[in-house]
Order: sequence, then C-alpha cells, then structure tokens
Amino acid sequence: MGNCAMVYSDDFSELTTERLCEAVQHMNATEVERCLEGGVPVNHPIDRYGHTILDKFALEHAAMLEQALHIKAQPKEATTHLLNMQEAAAQTLKTLVEYGATVSAQSGTLKRGV
Repeated sequence: MGNCAMVYSDDFSELTTERLCEAVQHMNATEVERCLEGGVPVNHPIDRYGHTILDKFALEHAAMLEQALHIKAQPKEATTHLLNMQEAAAQTLKTLVEYGATVSAQSGTLKRGV
C-alpha cells in the first residue's frame, strides 16, 4: 500500500485491490463502495495467505480501537473521537457485508501494512 495519509475519491482514480485496502484502512465507506461498485472483487485474496478485505477490516478496526484508548485529549473530546471512528467503521463494515464480504478463516498471520 502507499504512504498516502488520506484516501480520496475521484472519477479518474484506478479501482484496484490496493485502493480498496487503503479505503478500508481509513474506514472510508464511500471509497469502499466506489471500488466494489466498480468491480473490485470483494473476496479476492489481498495477500499470499489468502486473507480477504474483511480480514483487513477486522485488523484495522482492532488497531483503531487500540489507538482510541491512547488518544491525548479531554474525556469528552476523546469520546467524540471514538464515536466518530466507530460510526465510520460501522458504515465501512455495512458496505463490505452488503457486497458479500466474508472472512477467509486463514491460519496465516495478517499484519497491519500488508
């Protein structure tokens, strides 16, 4: 994946599995839907172990929750941040499931950044 800090959507961006992975990493449900609507296969392996995009979602969601526990902010701000992150994750998950995403049930280890 690229070193892009933000995933954007435009009508001229190539729709690839890498772009779908980036969209999931950033919990960008709009870009996830654009990729899937554009024909990126939802259950195509994203690594040599056969993991799917839903495996990637689970890994990124867990990392996001861990990050939320360590945010340096006032409690109300930290709570708002957590709620916003959870809403983005929920919308991303909903989109993936609507397109038929499944976990791979692979025994290989999926690590962030793969």
